[in-house]
Amino acid sequence: MQPSDSSIFLVDPPEGPGETVADGIYRRLIEAILFGDLAASRRLILQELADRFEVSLTPVREALQRLAAEGFIEATPRRGYRIRTPSPRHVAELWQVRLGLELNAGELAIAVVTRGEGGALLRRLEEIQHALDAPGELTHRRHIELNALFHQTLVEASGNRLLATIYHGIQMQLLGAWVQRGLDGWRARLASERAEHAAIINALTGRDAAALATAIRLHLGRSLDGALRDIAAQGEAVAEADRT
Repeated sequence: MQPSDSSIFLVDPPEGPGETVADGIYRRLIEAILFGDLAASRRLILQELADRFEVSLTPVREALQRLAAEGFIEATPRRGYRIRTPSPRHVAELWQVRLGLELNAGELAIAVVTRGEGGALLRRLEEIQHALDAPGELTHRRHIELNALFHQTLVEASGNRLLATIYHGIQMQLLGAWVQRGLDGWRARLASERAEHAAIINALTGRDAAALATAIRLHLGRSLDGALRDIAAQGEAVAEADRT
């Protein structure tokens, strides 16, 4: 069984009402960045992108400026833009914020389950995990989408819309930090991810706030360790590209 969403968008849905040309270019670029279609060492040249999307320079410039303001890319003097490779410190700081938000959301979600209103949440998490448990059918992009959806679902179950909105913004920044994250090794992490997600679901089912907090801390701690290793490897790749 697959999650009911036929398509999971981590960014704004395509061709939404009132979408401008710049919005469309922003969306296409950010998806290319998040899912590794644009390498970390790739430079983004204004004219090249305008030619690629068959538009004028103005909407491309607006999209790039938005991406730069959100931290996904950075300007390079006289060389356009380059996909940003965040420092380990920046990634760790984002993770600290994410951890605090997810722990808070988990505590609120336990209250929802305790009131007897958590049946839909638990079914949804199990449905998402079932899709993650079919590694033969997973692509790297689909894995990122489903894993992000698992955590976003938990946070949204808190019932706090502001918390969920802030969390989504942090999650997007972290995904930006994961440019081409684990392309060669993400499948090897599925077993540990499965066990950690199961611990989260079990804690929710058992209405055990302490166990849920422990499960979230362990899961995000392991993920942070992997992210920092990947970011370090990316930094080496970008440095090598700059030397050539």
